[in-house]
Amino acid sequence: MVNFELDNGEAMHAAAPATFYLPPLGARTCLVPGDIVKLVFRIEHDGEVDVERMWVIVQSTGPSGYVGALDNQPYCTEELELGTLVQFGPEHVIQIHLSS
Repeated sequence: MVNFELDNGEAMHAAAPATFYLPPLGARTCLVPGDIVKLVFRIEHDGEVDVERMWVIVQSTGPSGYVGALDNQPYCTEELELGTLVQFGPEHVIQIHLSS
Protein backbone atom coordinates (compact mmCIF):
# COMPACT_ATOMS: atom_id res chain seq x y z
CA MET A 1 0.00 0.00 0.00
CA VAL A 2 1.20 3.49 -0.80
CA ASN A 3 1.05 6.35 1.69
CA PHE A 4 1.56 10.01 0.93
CA GLU A 5 1.59 13.36 2.65
CA LEU A 6 1.73 16.86 1.26
CA ASP A 7 4.67 19.16 1.84
CA ASN A 8 3.91 22.61 3.22
CA GLY A 9 4.62 25.12 0.46
CA GLU A 10 4.69 28.01 2.93
CA ALA A 11 7.50 26.32 4.87
CA MET A 12 9.38 25.61 1.64
CA HIS A 13 9.05 29.28 0.62
CA ALA A 14 10.16 30.46 4.06
CA ALA A 15 13.29 28.31 3.79
CA ALA A 16 14.21 29.68 0.34
CA PRO A 17 12.18 32.83 -0.44
CA ALA A 18 14.51 34.00 -3.21
CA THR A 19 14.26 30.76 -5.18
CA PHE A 20 10.96 29.14 -4.21
CA TYR A 21 8.03 31.11 -5.62
CA LEU A 22 4.66 30.89 -3.87
CA PRO A 23 1.37 32.37 -5.10
CA PRO A 24 -0.04 35.10 -2.82
CA LEU A 25 -2.09 33.90 0.16
CA GLY A 26 -5.19 35.64 -1.20
CA ALA A 27 -5.04 33.55 -4.36
CA ARG A 28 -4.44 30.35 -2.41
CA THR A 29 -7.47 30.96 -0.15
CA CYS A 30 -9.96 31.82 -2.92
CA LEU A 31 -9.78 28.70 -5.07
CA VAL A 32 -12.98 27.44 -6.69
CA PRO A 33 -13.95 24.10 -8.23
CA GLY A 34 -12.26 23.71 -11.57
CA ASP A 35 -9.09 25.56 -10.58
CA ILE A 36 -5.95 23.52 -11.02
CA VAL A 37 -3.20 23.65 -8.40
CA LYS A 38 0.21 22.11 -8.01
CA LEU A 39 1.03 20.34 -4.75
CA VAL A 40 4.18 18.61 -3.50
CA PHE A 41 3.54 14.96 -2.69
CA ARG A 42 5.89 12.95 -0.45
CA ILE A 43 5.06 9.37 -1.47
CA GLU A 44 6.14 6.35 0.57
CA HIS A 45 6.11 3.07 -1.33
CA ASP A 46 8.10 -0.15 -1.27
CA GLY A 47 10.22 1.16 1.63
CA GLU A 48 11.27 4.28 -0.27
CA VAL A 49 10.16 7.90 -0.30
CA ASP A 50 9.81 9.92 -3.50
CA VAL A 51 8.80 13.55 -3.87
CA GLU A 52 6.74 14.62 -6.87
CA ARG A 53 5.09 17.91 -7.79
CA MET A 54 1.69 17.12 -9.30
CA TRP A 55 -1.44 18.91 -10.48
CA VAL A 56 -4.75 18.56 -8.66
CA ILE A 57 -8.15 19.79 -9.90
CA VAL A 58 -10.16 21.47 -7.13
CA GLN A 59 -13.46 19.59 -6.66
CA SER A 60 -14.88 21.28 -3.56
CA THR A 61 -14.12 23.91 -0.96
CA GLY A 62 -14.98 24.11 2.70
CA PRO A 63 -13.98 25.68 6.00
CA SER A 64 -11.22 23.10 6.51
CA GLY A 65 -9.72 23.52 3.03
CA TYR A 66 -10.13 21.85 -0.31
CA VAL A 67 -10.71 18.47 -1.90
CA GLY A 68 -9.25 17.87 -5.33
CA ALA A 69 -8.69 15.05 -7.83
CA LEU A 70 -5.16 14.13 -8.81
CA ASP A 71 -4.58 15.11 -12.45
CA ASN A 72 -1.23 13.32 -12.86
CA GLN A 73 -0.04 9.74 -12.70
CA PRO A 74 2.96 9.60 -10.33
CA TYR A 75 6.17 8.27 -11.84
CA CYS A 76 7.16 6.37 -8.70
CA THR A 77 4.09 4.17 -8.20
CA GLU A 78 0.92 3.01 -9.90
CA GLU A 79 -0.88 2.60 -6.56
CA LEU A 80 -1.58 6.33 -6.37
CA GLU A 81 -3.45 7.13 -9.56
CA LEU A 82 -5.14 9.72 -11.67
CA GLY A 83 -8.39 10.84 -10.01
CA THR A 84 -7.36 10.01 -6.43
CA LEU A 85 -9.06 12.48 -4.08
CA VAL A 86 -6.70 14.65 -2.04
CA GLN A 87 -7.51 16.92 0.91
CA PHE A 88 -5.31 20.01 1.13
CA GLY A 89 -5.13 23.54 2.44
CA PRO A 90 -3.84 26.85 1.07
CA GLU A 91 -0.47 26.16 2.71
CA HIS A 92 0.10 23.22 0.35
CA VAL A 93 -0.51 25.13 -2.92
CA ILE A 94 2.72 26.02 -4.76
CA GLN A 95 1.24 26.99 -8.15
CA ILE A 96 -2.21 27.89 -9.49
CA HIS A 97 -3.79 27.58 -12.92
CA LEU A 98 -7.18 29.35 -12.71
CA SER A 99 -10.15 27.77 -14.47
CA SER A 100 -11.30 31.05 -16.01
